[in-house]
Amino acid sequence: MLQHLRRDWPDSVDLSARTLGNGITTDDFLAAAVALQDDGLIMYEALLVGTGPAPLLMAAVLTRKGQEAAADD
Repeated sequence: MLQHLRRDWPDSVDLSARTLGNGITTDDFLAAAVALQDDGLIMYEALLVGTGPAPLLMAAVLTRKGQEAAADD
């Protein structure tokens, strides 16, 4: 998720497990979104769950801390 957001930085993007690639489960996507936000690596406007076919992270963007972490990967 960090690498995907790094490619689009400084713009924000909407993300779902499907946009990140095959093999990403909904549970993994949700856990990553929450953990990365809790760690201060990303921020997002909303995390929509149960409103469509899959969870959607709206207007996600890397923070400064997230930019540094993505550069280290």
